[in-house]
Amino acid sequence: MHSFHPLRGPSRRPRWDLVLLVCALAQLFPAAPALAQNALVSHAEHPPRLIRKTTVYQAPAGVRLQAGDIVESNAGTVQIEWSNGARFALGPASSVLVLDAGAAPAASLLRGWGKFATGAPAGGRLALDAGLLSLPAAGASGILRLAPDGTELFVESGAVAVNDNGPGGARAVAVGREQYAARLSTRPLALAPRAPRLFVQQLPRAFLDPLVQVAARARAAEPKVQREIAAFDIAAWRDAGPPLRRRLAAQFAARLEDAVFRNEVEDLLADQPEWRDALRRQRAVKIRANTPINHLF
Repeated sequence: MHSFHPLRGPSRRPRWDLVLLVCALAQLFPAAPALAQNALVSHAEHPPRLIRKTTVYQAPAGVRLQAGDIVESNAGTVQIEWSNGARFALGPASSVLVLDAGAAPAASLLRGWGKFATGAPAGGRLALDAGLLSLPAAGASGILRLAPDGTELFVESGAVAVNDNGPGGARAVAVGREQYAARLSTRPLALAPRAPRLFVQQLPRAFLDPLVQVAARARAAEPKVQREIAAFDIAAWRDAGPPLRRRLAAQFAARLEDAVFRNEVEDLLADQPEWRDALRRQRAVKIRANTPINHLF
């Protein structure tokens, strides 16, 4: 009588289906804790849009984010949280690109309003940029606005070192508690002891309250596919700085194979050098693909 083995039947032949299952589970479980550390859409007044690669999704609270994801609010606010406690909220009609969704939190405001809050400098760092400004926020909170005429920053608590990345810009300018900084497209970074009245009047009302950590209450959710990205989506981010526009053009250039998208780009984005270059490269590839090869030479 044969003795029983969990991977063998009475004939002693290996149960390869079970072997493969065990191997697959062994590969999945080590990855699960890393995935759980990804940034999270922790709160949303209305389900925001998520652009991942070239696809647009609806992303309710509870969706985990990946590096390269773009989150767009609708009429309400959206909050993103990282595992180190860093928080970033979007105002209405605003967008953010998540540069790092894991251990080194980083994001770029693409348009509109954003509010950030970080913990102690040792563990709560969040690297941010908006237009021509960049700041490594740690132990601070504040509000950013990216508009066609430039970038504005108001520091609520703590202090941040702001870099002006424009031509001739100053490096590492300290902006302290309740100070305001503006980097207009035609002027270098300038500081003021308080925010101007217009900034305060246009501020999203929800940004008057502190950002509270709510990730622990968010139930896990999956994004829902809506459509492929269109040129009018990309046109909304035209105020992003040149490095970001180049990154976005590289990410979405594959969509130029679609004739409708290509025509939209020619209508809406041909004034941007990044997309002029992408259109030129796409035409060159198409011409080479349609040129007959003479094998005699």
